[in-house]
Amino acid sequence: MAETVLELAKLISDSAETINKACTENGTSVPSLDAPFDPRTEAFRGHADVSIAVNTAISAAYQLIATLRPAPASIFQLATSFLHSSALRVAFEANVSRIIKEAGGKGLHIKDIAAKADLDPKKLVRILRFLATHHFFGEVEPDVFANNRLSSLLDIGKPLSEIQSNPITKYEGTSGLQAVLSLMLDDSHKASAYAWETLHDSKTAFSEEPAESAFSTYIGNGKTYWAWLEEPGNAKKEAAMSVGMGTGQTASADAINQGFDFKSLNENDHVVDIGGGIGNTALSIARGNSSVRITVQDRAAVIKDGIEKWKQSFPEALSSGRVTFQEGDFFAPQSIKDASVFILRHILHDWSDKYCLQILSHLRAAATPSTKLLVMDSIMHYVCADTANVSGGMKNDAPAPLLPNWGAAGAQLYIADLAMLMVHNAQERTLPDLRELLKRAGWKIVRVYPDEGGLGSHGTLGPQVEAVPI
Repeated sequence: MAETVLELAKLISDSAETINKACTENGTSVPSLDAPFDPRTEAFRGHADVSIAVNTAISAAYQLIATLRPAPASIFQLATSFLHSSALRVAFEANVSRIIKEAGGKGLHIKDIAAKADLDPKKLVRILRFLATHHFFGEVEPDVFANNRLSSLLDIGKPLSEIQSNPITKYEGTSGLQAVLSLMLDDSHKASAYAWETLHDSKTAFSEEPAESAFSTYIGNGKTYWAWLEEPGNAKKEAAMSVGMGTGQTASADAINQGFDFKSLNENDHVVDIGGGIGNTALSIARGNSSVRITVQDRAAVIKDGIEKWKQSFPEALSSGRVTFQEGDFFAPQSIKDASVFILRHILHDWSDKYCLQILSHLRAAATPSTKLLVMDSIMHYVCADTANVSGGMKNDAPAPLLPNWGAAGAQLYIADLAMLMVHNAQERTLPDLRELLKRAGWKIVRVYPDEGGLGSHGTLGPQVEAVPI
């Protein structure tokens, strides 16, 4: 085991050397943890070999901690990890990051922070000290806290007075990251506490119904997340979801064109984006191909917002009729019968196999012999070595003695999978899972375009799976 410790330490050291060399050669640097987040400081990640080095260092560091820390302590840390979410939510909802930023200077005393947040300083200081111990915020002097690279991301970028006076609209015009955080730290967090009760109850243990998830157990009224979101009193959460779904994507605008060759399509081709929201994906395709026809299908309210967005972003595509929006329900028969490409981006992971089969079967019934189906969801990787190379979407296994799936460096995939389970009774899927699901609906996978981010991390579109009718 001592040899493993040395191997892990060497991987960290070698990775640091690779990162340092790339930064020196390109005039960049690794951003300081003590400085507020600035997207421009992330440029170092784009250098050759740096992405692999970063993932290697992260994976090795976590494995080294798991190896060296006493096992009872590790179990206790995992068992109490709910406290991290609880503490983070207090700081987030209290707008602590914004309060500190508006004060200026190098930090703010807990009494001043608590006064602005209308909280007890004797309680809030314990929350912030816990977070600072885990590198969220910094305690720069006794009872004086400052923002750092992580805590600064809690700030939505609006004045405190505006945030407090307009809670429903506070996320409008933001990146969407904080809107997603608000949802994860609130009801998704609370719902996860009911996982065992839901999985163990004979009424829900083997259910594929979205209204029988851990979330549904938590709210106690037998409704799906989507139905609950539309209930009176949930306007703030519905608004946050709208912003998070509409603008919370951090993938580059051209990421969609780095897999399937949309530029090879012509004016005779028709791309149909199923559940395409306000048309973010379609916008990138339309800008990359000036002739292909595109239809975006979604709910009526979403379509209305999408049309308004396109009137600002790409009005000529709308006025020419090359791009159209259409109200649609993917659980109903598909009305378009001449599709060259059907796109399902981040759709199937919201549903159990039972409902995915309905979606896929309707598309198969409407497909021509030459229609292609493009599924864009994260693909789950096995933790063990994948000798048959069937995981998909990952370029290489991690070097030994790291976990082949890159361990903690790829944890975002597994977080997303459990989030889908808790909230929607749904799932992310392995490639064999997806292959079998598509086969049952009459589709055959012919190609997988790998995720350029390598690990399906937030900020990438994930792999693209191309299928054709059987």
